[in-house]
Amino acid sequence: MIHASQNERRRWAAGGKITGRWTSVILCCLFYHVRNPQFLMRLVLVCLVGVSMLSERMQKQMIADRLVGHPVEANLKDFQPPWRFLWQALLDAPPGQEKQAMEKAVFGLPDHDRILQSIMAINPGYRPPMPSLEDLAKDLTPIEWLWHGWIPRSLITVLGASQGSGKSFVALDLAWRIIHGQNYPDGSPVARPGANIIYVDAEMVPQILNERAQHYGLDRSKLFVMLPEEGEMIDLGHQNYQDRLTEMAAMLNPELIIIDSLSSIHSGGQNNVEDIRSLMGYLIRLASGARCGLLLVHHIRKPASGQRMMNFDLGMEDLSGSGYITQQARVVLGLRVVQTGPDFDPNGPRELKVLKTNLGPYHDPLGFEFAPLEPAGVILKWDAKAPKPYREPTEMDECKEWLEDFLKPYPDGVKVKEVISAGKEQGFSRPMLYRARAELKKHIANTAGRKSPDNRWLWSEAELAPEPDDD
Repeated sequence: MIHASQNERRRWAAGGKITGRWTSVILCCLFYHVRNPQFLMRLVLVCLVGVSMLSERMQKQMIADRLVGHPVEANLKDFQPPWRFLWQALLDAPPGQEKQAMEKAVFGLPDHDRILQSIMAINPGYRPPMPSLEDLAKDLTPIEWLWHGWIPRSLITVLGASQGSGKSFVALDLAWRIIHGQNYPDGSPVARPGANIIYVDAEMVPQILNERAQHYGLDRSKLFVMLPEEGEMIDLGHQNYQDRLTEMAAMLNPELIIIDSLSSIHSGGQNNVEDIRSLMGYLIRLASGARCGLLLVHHIRKPASGQRMMNFDLGMEDLSGSGYITQQARVVLGLRVVQTGPDFDPNGPRELKVLKTNLGPYHDPLGFEFAPLEPAGVILKWDAKAPKPYREPTEMDECKEWLEDFLKPYPDGVKVKEVISAGKEQGFSRPMLYRARAELKKHIANTAGRKSPDNRWLWSEAELAPEPDDD
């Protein structure tokens, strides 16, 4: 049996928990030599009070249970001072003398009255609720989607891109589709046609939003805009703006809340978890309570390589601010301009893709272009397939292009020797011409046997069935 001695109680009462001068000497040496502060602190705690798996609340609960006679299994080493002294007193006390023994055990300690009162305040036999997943399941709602695979309901979706890429256009396009019951860009149906949309215009240019909405022919009576108080900036880190947005969501029952953008709705920084934790917690509660989609528009950091930001093929790590932002979002979308020709075009096609999802498979990227309207404005014209990025043509690409152009004018085809001769004049070797023909085999037919001297290569716009020689 391990006993808490009078000397131990006196040392604890005096605030000194290191037992013996040699322990102090050893610890001083460790402080001088050991450079890992976390390891050192753990070592110090072990030397001071030992290792316990019991929290203070658990230690007090076990003492309260033992005091009223409930069976409790524990070792003295599981307790820390001053609770160790109380547990030792209970072990040694004659029946009926437990309370007096506890009072004697802590007499003279700092706040001994508070220590005893904290035990008496415990409800004996209490056990904190520890629900299993099975217990929780009956009250859990299934994952629902606003736009399947892209924007979940009751959760945060981040849309990241560089300035000028079209983030706000995408947000407004989605609002138009919901309000007017138009299918989403991939053809998925809208669940609540005609529902309200809340647009938090933290960048404070409602004129631009209004003009774009007019170009879309959007029913603006369904689009509710949150603007700052006069002379202020929207700051969803402040309670008054949180209350305003929460009230709007409760009264309007929106299908989607658009926040444009994260950098403009928060006066604190974005680079540290401490700066952003409270705000992200509020947005999570907002989306969950409103049971709607929440699209959080966000910017990216400047690429380290010096590459142009608008057509940078971004990943989650390229979004600005703390990684805590993307950790709390269940879906993260990325938007960029795709360079489809030798020269970059800022008005060129865009690619929208899923950078992260915790909720299912990744959907294929989508593409869109800005379709001009008359007399002014643009709308987004979506494509089920994302545009393919431009790459510098290789010698093989040039050979295939030349071979196609060479064969097309001849409806009866061209003898192979003549093709090889003409190709060599253009700088293409015989092996390269045959490799090009192999890559174009779905459009080039042999008019005779492949080894026949009369064989011709014949171009076909329609795809050809595989020839026996190609098997």
